Amino acid sequence: MTSTCISCKADQVECLLNLGEQPPSNRYLTSPDDECEHHLLRFGVCVQCGLAQLIDPMQASIVQSRFPWVTYNEPEGHLDDLVEQIESLGMLKSDAFVMGVTYKDDSTLARCLRKGVKQTYRLSQTEDLGIVDTLASLETVQSSLNIVKADELAKKYGQADILLVRHILEHVHEPKHFIRACHRLTKPGGIIVFEVPDCRKVFDGNDHCFLWEEHISYFTPDTLKGFLQQEGFRKISNLVYPYPMEDSLVAIVVNDIYDSRVEVMTVAEEIRRVRNFATSFAARKSAIQSMLNDRLKKGWRIALFGAGHLAAKFVNFYQLKDKFVGVIDDSPHKQNHFLPGSALPVITSTCLDAGEIDLCLLTLSPESEAKVRKSRADFLARGGIFQSIFSASESSIDRGLIDDPA
Repeated sequence: MTSTCISCKADQVECLLNLGEQPPSNRYLTSPDDECEHHLLRFGVCVQCGLAQLIDPMQASIVQSRFPWVTYNEPEGHLDDLVEQIESLGMLKSDAFVMGVTYKDDSTLARCLRKGVKQTYRLSQTEDLGIVDTLASLETVQSSLNIVKADELAKKYGQADILLVRHILEHVHEPKHFIRACHRLTKPGGIIVFEVPDCRKVFDGNDHCFLWEEHISYFTPDTLKGFLQQEGFRKISNLVYPYPMEDSLVAIVVNDIYDSRVEVMTVAEEIRRVRNFATSFAARKSAIQSMLNDRLKKGWRIALFGAGHLAAKFVNFYQLKDKFVGVIDDSPHKQNHFLPGSALPVITSTCLDAGEIDLCLLTLSPESEAKVRKSRADFLARGGIFQSIFSASESSIDRGLIDDPA
């Protein structure tokens, strides 16, 4: 049975992974017995256009965080170069009007101001989009910015010469409507700058925990280009900025008159990539369970480090809740809370100092991982082991699966 593609609208989305009923990853529990909403998490690929996507994703009202301290950070090391790229197109003039769609565009807008641009503006969730809930974020913005609203905002502020759209497109449930709203917010001949995660490393590394309810579309350079072509854009420049775990993928498009012609693209390689990613799930799940079971039989005490959405998905997808004593996170906000789904307690890193943990699986970025290793040198000196759950890490758990099948 197939579903309808959110991009090309062909009824050819093949379900590749059914991960069962999952809670929102941001729904921390205040008691192990707390209940929260669950929704079926299914992942597939459109065999027509190659776009990997969630099937019947969780409603935005469920996805929305209940805590003001839940935040997500995107890599920004490439933004200076990105602004230089925009400037090289002759668009970043002093009289240009640069508009950002969400708070994720603030740092790029600041860079444009430093380049001499006089007029910038970022849409207000409250005043411009009518979102009154202070806990609402991208999951709500994506449904609030539609064609009617875009026309209203363009009349109020004028159309932008440059529209910045960083890290929201992957969250959008109805991307055709969203893209056309962006088209209406931008002057004819202006440019729209879309940025999304490049999922090739995630797929090739079989990092299944990167699938989550907040990301609906999972782009690669080829599928992002095809996606934008489906929406009538023809002048598309893709830029890929490398990062250790997940690259940043930027598409700069010229806002020309809508062109309904669609270039025929070869997507067989993208479909193969996503199918291999899905096929690997059962074997990786079994291997990780076996490795942890072997350590537990030897009396090892095991914890996770980093109580974020990636940790939650890692535990829930691979059914590992009985393998860990808890999840280490020193954020004061997360103390006395439990991970959704597994109800694993959030504990402080003092357990490492006290010698209560033998193996600690890191769910952190490489930068944060390096800091933890440096600050916890005593843990390592006592024979404690840090490993990362991510395939791209030099300390990846996958290396242990290869070296020690148990």
